[in-house]
Amino acid sequence: MIAKELISFHIPSISCSDTGEKALALMDENRVSHIAVVDGDEYKGLISDCEVYDLDDDTLPLSKSNPNLMRPFVNGFSHSYEVIALLSEFNISAIPVLDDKEQYLGVISSQDLVKELTKITNANEPGGILILGLNVRDYSMTQVAQIIEGDNAKILSSYTSSQEDSLKIELIIKINRTDLSSIVAAFDRYDYDVKATFHQSIHDDDMERRYDQFIKYLNM
Repeated sequence: MIAKELISFHIPSISCSDTGEKALALMDENRVSHIAVVDGDEYKGLISDCEVYDLDDDTLPLSKSNPNLMRPFVNGFSHSYEVIALLSEFNISAIPVLDDKEQYLGVISSQDLVKELTKITNANEPGGILILGLNVRDYSMTQVAQIIEGDNAKILSSYTSSQEDSLKIELIIKINRTDLSSIVAAFDRYDYDVKATFHQSIHDDDMERRYDQFIKYLNM
């Protein structure tokens, strides 16, 4: 999904003739802590609630109070992963979207982005989560998929997580099965490191195994 498809059109921008007081009111109304400052279609920057609080007089137009504006943005055709990266890098609650001529199109709020990612990752779909520990050299999604599909299950979503300067990764998989016991057993047979599972087992004695795996995962 690209940035222009994620724009939160309910969140307005403000102009340089608006006041910090108005900016705070709009932030509060839309549950964000940042709002775009735009003149016509020209994006001037992003103002935060903290910046407004630091103004000497928030009843003056921004053109006169001269706040320090940050200027992060994404292109309308940027991938959603780039949107996530910039939201995290700048620690902001909304990111402006510009077209190829750097004209303002709107903003994407972190809240609306989370809603879309929930759909993309099938987070609301019933199923279980499996976390595998792998060496980078041994990573083969083809083999992982074959093991899961060999048990008549399907992968709903997956992603990897790694630490800097590490040769190990974690593969987090959402599977369309609420009980993963037989799938976990299959990975055990193939000597995979099953670091944690989050599912509902039909076997009572699996609760102890899940607890032990969870504690092991937290201590890594």
